[in-house]
Amino acid sequence: MQKLLATAVFSVLLLGCSSSRLVDEYINIEAPNFQANKVLVVGLTPDEGLQRQFEYSLQQALEAEDVVAIKSVDYFESSFNENNQSEENLGNIEKELLNAGFDAVLFSKVTGQESKVTIGQSYRNLTKSFESFSDYYNENKPIYGNSQTEDYPVYNTETSLYCLCPGKEQDLIWRGKIDIVDPPGAATSIRDYVKTLVGTLKKNNLLIIK
Repeated sequence: MQKLLATAVFSVLLLGCSSSRLVDEYINIEAPNFQANKVLVVGLTPDEGLQRQFEYSLQQALEAEDVVAIKSVDYFESSFNENNQSEENLGNIEKELLNAGFDAVLFSKVTGQESKVTIGQSYRNLTKSFESFSDYYNENKPIYGNSQTEDYPVYNTETSLYCLCPGKEQDLIWRGKIDIVDPPGAATSIRDYVKTLVGTLKKNNLLIIK
C-alpha cells in the first residue's frame, strides 16, 4: 500500500508541472499529416476578454511553428459565438472563409466541470474501514478544524480541428479532450493548455508537420 501511495504521489507531482493534460482524442485516419495554409482560431466562450487572451496565446504558439493562424476576434466584425447561428448562416461563413484562403478552423471550448479529491483525502477514505472508531477520529481530527477544502476543480475542455474541404461531408480531422486540473489562474492555465494542445498537434503531424 505504501508503495502504491508513493507512486500515486509521484504521478501527481509530475502532473503538477502543468495544469493541463490530454485525456482522450479522435483522429480521422483518412486525413493523415494534415497541414493547413491558413487556420482560423476560435475560442468558444461568452467571456470576450478570456476569448481574446486564449486566441492570442494559441495564435502566437502556432505561428512560432510556422502555421498561419488568424484570431476570430480580429476576423469577424461581430462575435462568432452567437447562439442563433443558422445552418444557412454557417454555410455562408464557410464560403467566406474559403474565399479568404482559410482551409482549417480550430475550435476550443469548456464542456464541463467536476470536482476531485486529493491523494490524502482518498487515502483516508480508503483506509477508514480498517481502523477503530478512536483511531479513525484521531487520524482525521485535523480536518475538523481546517477550513481549507481538499477538493479541487477539474475543467473538461474540447478542441476540434475542422478542414474546410469543399465537397467533403466528413471534415473533422481531430478532436481532443483536455482536462485543466486545479487552474492556478487564467494566464497560467491558458499557457499550459496551449502548450498541451500544440504539443499534441505536433505529435500527430496535424497543422505542424515535422
